[in-house]
Amino acid sequence: MIKKLEYDKVTIYEVESLQKELLELINAIEDELVLDFSQVSKVDMTSIQILISAQKSCKEKAIPFSLINLSTGLKETLESCGCSTILGVQL
Repeated sequence: MIKKLEYDKVTIYEVESLQKELLELINAIEDELVLDFSQVSKVDMTSIQILISAQKSCKEKAIPFSLINLSTGLKETLESCGCSTILGVQL
């Protein structure tokens, strides 16, 4: 399932709704979870933690998890905090 994130930015202010949305998706799907970041321009550490948690939950259910359409800025943010490899994002 490809889920297009409908956020301009994902920060501490949006993270509660994102976490709820991801948990519902993970519990409902059985094939894969692909998050489309084409509309997202900014993330913070809180949202990155939620993404890592979602990835872990998917792994526990043997569901492939990936992020697509990340801007160069988002990739650099993930790289600078050491999370790009964890989330499978390449610059």
